[in-house]
Amino acid sequence: MDVHLLVYDLSRGLARQMSLGLLGFQLDAIYHTAIQLNGREYVYDGSIVAIRPGSSHLGQPMQKLHLGTTELPMDVIEEYLDSLREIYTAYDLWRHNCNNFSNDFATFLLGKGIPSHITNMPQTVLDSPFGQMILPTLTQQINANKRGGNILGIEQQTPGSSVKPQSELHRPLSKVHVVSNLGQLDELLGRFEKACAVVFFTSATCPPCKTLYPLYDELAGEIGEKGVLIKVDTSQALDVGSRYSISATPTFITFLKGQQENRWSGADPSALRGNVQLLVQMAWPPHPHQALDLPTFSNPAADYVTFTKIPPLPKLLAKMGATAAHPAVQSIKTFIESRTSDGPAETTLPDLAAFTSLIRSSLTTLPPDLLFTFIDLLRCALIDPRVSGYLAEEQQQPTHHDTITAILTHVTTTLSPTTCPYALRLVTLQLACNLFTTPLYPGQILTHPPLRTALTQLISSSFLDDAHTNTRAAAAALLFNVALANNRKRRAGPGDLLPEAEQVELAASVLEAIVQEDTSAEALEGMLLALGCAEAAAKMQLNATANPANPCIFGSSHLLTPATATPQPINLEKRFRDVVGDINETLIGISLDPRLMPNSAGYLDVAQRSGASCASTPSLRSRDGTVPPHARVDGGGNVRVVVRVRAFLPREIHRDAECLIHMDPVSQQTTLLVPNDHDPANARARSRKVLEEKSFTFDNSFWSHDPEDEHYATQEDVYDSLGEEFLDHNFEGYHTCIFAYGQTGSGKSYTMMGTPDHPGLIPRTCEDLFERIAAAQDETPNISYNVRVSYFEVYNEHVRDLLVPVIPHQPPYYLKIRESPTEGPYVKDLTEVPVRSLREIIRYMRVGDNNRTTASTKMNDTSSRSHAVFTIMLKQIHHDLETDETTERSSRIRLVDLAGSERAKSTEATGQRLREGSNINKSLTTLGRVIAALADPKQQRPRPGTSVVPYRDSILTWLLKDSLGGNSKTAMIACIAPSDYEETLSTLRYADQAKRIRTRAVVNQVDAVSAAERDAQIAAMEAEIRELQLVVGDSRRREKDAREAEERLEEYQARVRGLQLAMAERSLLADGKIRSLQTENDALRLHLKLALESLRNPIPAIPVSEEGVVAVGGGGEGDGDNNNKEAAEDTGAGADDDNDDGYASGGPDQEEEEEQKEDDEEEAAKYERNADDMHEHMSGLLKDLDMFRRKIGDDKTRFVDELSRRKPLGKRSNII
Repeated sequence: MDVHLLVYDLSRGLARQMSLGLLGFQLDAIYHTAIQLNGREYVYDGSIVAIRPGSSHLGQPMQKLHLGTTELPMDVIEEYLDSLREIYTAYDLWRHNCNNFSNDFATFLLGKGIPSHITNMPQTVLDSPFGQMILPTLTQQINANKRGGNILGIEQQTPGSSVKPQSELHRPLSKVHVVSNLGQLDELLGRFEKACAVVFFTSATCPPCKTLYPLYDELAGEIGEKGVLIKVDTSQALDVGSRYSISATPTFITFLKGQQENRWSGADPSALRGNVQLLVQMAWPPHPHQALDLPTFSNPAADYVTFTKIPPLPKLLAKMGATAAHPAVQSIKTFIESRTSDGPAETTLPDLAAFTSLIRSSLTTLPPDLLFTFIDLLRCALIDPRVSGYLAEEQQQPTHHDTITAILTHVTTTLSPTTCPYALRLVTLQLACNLFTTPLYPGQILTHPPLRTALTQLISSSFLDDAHTNTRAAAAALLFNVALANNRKRRAGPGDLLPEAEQVELAASVLEAIVQEDTSAEALEGMLLALGCAEAAAKMQLNATANPANPCIFGSSHLLTPATATPQPINLEKRFRDVVGDINETLIGISLDPRLMPNSAGYLDVAQRSGASCASTPSLRSRDGTVPPHARVDGGGNVRVVVRVRAFLPREIHRDAECLIHMDPVSQQTTLLVPNDHDPANARARSRKVLEEKSFTFDNSFWSHDPEDEHYATQEDVYDSLGEEFLDHNFEGYHTCIFAYGQTGSGKSYTMMGTPDHPGLIPRTCEDLFERIAAAQDETPNISYNVRVSYFEVYNEHVRDLLVPVIPHQPPYYLKIRESPTEGPYVKDLTEVPVRSLREIIRYMRVGDNNRTTASTKMNDTSSRSHAVFTIMLKQIHHDLETDETTERSSRIRLVDLAGSERAKSTEATGQRLREGSNINKSLTTLGRVIAALADPKQQRPRPGTSVVPYRDSILTWLLKDSLGGNSKTAMIACIAPSDYEETLSTLRYADQAKRIRTRAVVNQVDAVSAAERDAQIAAMEAEIRELQLVVGDSRRREKDAREAEERLEEYQARVRGLQLAMAERSLLADGKIRSLQTENDALRLHLKLALESLRNPIPAIPVSEEGVVAVGGGGEGDGDNNNKEAAEDTGAGADDDNDDGYASGGPDQEEEEEQKEDDEEEAAKYERNADDMHEHMSGLLKDLDMFRRKIGDDKTRFVDELSRRKPLGKRSNII
């Protein structure tokens, strides 16, 4: 295929016109490049996009350069692009742009990059003064214009663009083969004669067939190359239908190893999926080691071993001598340093062709003790997947992989084991391990004979190096990489890529190395891991040599038959188990327990294997109570699902209901039969015209319907099959969860709690727990146990603690949910009580049961109106007396009794019961959505934009988050009713979905704590206790001071209250005095006013008439005759005087009158002065009265409000 470089000008001609004046040099364009290959344009703009050439908004390229021709297949190219997606993520216009991508892509395709003036253009602009000046502004504008990580918007704006997610570019596109005649069908069946095939007979006029088309296409993609799925239209391929006697559609026929294996009819998706998966499993049986409980072997996330440590490059180049100055060496050195400091995104590939050519020439020119420097430099470069990808498809003549093959051949063949230096062999092994940094090399290693042979020789010869442990460890790592690649290819199908002869050679060498390895645990671990990924052991029979003295690959004469003392064929599987057992006993400390390796007891008879469980005591899987780090992660497993059918209830017997459930005790298959037309409970099923049976296969099917049946499953049978095993896991350190699911009245509470005569899972688990603890304390007294329990319910989407007493006539107290980054969701302030015996735990359980919300409905007399969760926390503390170390292992047993789903029409619930049922159905619906989301295969391959699992849509699913899809081993008990078709079908479908949920449990163990560390912890705890005691002492002192202050305050308040009473009395007296003073003041004012008026207006002199009568008011003649006579006498007596005025006057009398007048005037003046003094005095008195009134008023306002109401006593007041 031709490879072209498409060159665009982002400036559209402005750079050519203005660059010389602005930059000081001529710049022809702002280059944007892409690679055109196989009719597609591959461009990088924040992500790698494939579009039609020239179809972006940039228009047509200004230049199209032919770079060369590549012979690489497109699947290899797309696989390489997939590996680049980890590097090309965020777009950087200056250092990580489309030109860097085009250069790396061209180097991989052709061994040479694009023109250097294009890749160096950004740096050239930045080195100019104008470039430095505009850099901040331009960078800001670029960041503002980014859309979803890209700049040019090619992904969003270009029609026909495609962006494939990682790991999907190179996925084989399997499809359904449509045949139209018998010849095409025979050809396909012949091609897959050694595998399997499924033929789907359909017709264009078959509606049920069309519903299976999407599933059939999906199954074709799932099985890949392991088989073929064929579709035949019987209306067109009449000869095919005639041969296989097809009378109805849809009909399916499966073929296994060229022979017809199964045939069935009907549009049942579950049956189709199950039969196809079973067929593929029969055609490609799983590896025997997958049946063993060895998490490291079955870990799907296991990665290849690589050596990424970078040595000091100046010292490494100094050992090269003069060759270190070669430009190719310097470019590799610069590449490694830049990648280490700036990351792969900021580093472009060097001239790899020149460097590999230099290495090939150095193999014959440099001495062996200096050659390792070039190999080590290449090892450091191979850390980058672009370099390893280039070497994987290196185009050199006459063969591919010339550089790597030449290096391996030189080390293994040209140099003998005695002349090959240790450093050269070690770095060669590490270099070979780093080949696996690209997804291209594993397939090439397994399929390219020269490279594969060289690697096999390198591994086998390195195992013989007894003097250097690092060499054997590196060889074990390389063997593990090869075995892991072959194992993954075997699982993907069809079969191994590594030939059986070379597998035997590698297995023989590693077995001999395992027997002889007694110094390096790291090397031994790698050997065992590699052996665990080998081909099925039953097919690899290795024969020892004829010399009895030669231990060959088995190492010791105890493997020989005692009678003949001659070597016998040894089964590799048995040899593997023996070796694992020896290693576990001597190195790792794990005893070979049947529960650890179930198939290791294969030589026992069936009776022994099916006998009583050995789980009567805690299964610690370790003599010292610890689990090694590599065994703490479970390989992952599906949720275990069992189904249980209850007996008829009285109402079902009364209506003569029919049992619709059939269970096969052998295959554990549960079948839902077609309901009859007479049962009124199944009217909805009749309206839907159910015509066929529904079959489901679960881990266990418990028939608890007819006690007279020989297969009747009792409460004890359920616990022995499920609860006992999960309790084993708890003692091993795993979290477990068992929850019962089903409609109301289906027997969930009976299964979980039971009755006093027939206890359920929860009480049996508690009883077995304390029995095991009692037995274990006698056997292993150095292990102590701590058990705590909690019990809560989820009622109407609220969490209530069932161990807290209910207070009558008060609303319940609901707890809040919180989520920890390490422990997951938990209930805040939930009561966790320690228990020491079965009696205590039963007592708390009864307390919780009595507090649980239940009610009577039409469907169930004691219907649970809430979801109850009973949790047992188990902590095991192991103290090793020999090493004085302590190890803690904690686990959680979560037993969930779900409330049953119910229909309002069936229960006839109203009011509070209706609201409870609505919330129950809501949480169970959310649980179903969570199960459906977790069971979706797409959840195993998360992609951007994938919706999250809706845990938080319900309190129940939020609390069960870890149990459903996290760190827990989980089991679901689907409880079904024997006569309700619709509800039973819904429950079985949910249970069938739950089977596909995978959890990944880990051992919750705290590593061993030494005596010194424990003493340090104790000292820290003692210091913390002292600090807490000081805090408590201070708190007590503060509490005492507070009490004393409170007493003083009460005393002061009492005094204030007394003062307030006194002030109130004084206020009343003051009010009376004020009123009296006001009255007196008014009287004084009146008297003063009269006095002033009398002084200021004196009484005038009385005038006397001529007759000597005083004229007073014109009195009458007849009035007062006596007075008149006396007056006349007085007047007559003075008639003799010389007064002619007619007034009574005389000499001395007149003087007296004048004196009297003067005296009167003096007295009047005196009165005026006295009046003025009185006026002044009264004015001062009035002022004093006003001042006193204001003062009394101020005092009154302190104790009386605006409405003249007395203020309450006890408050502080300012008393003057």
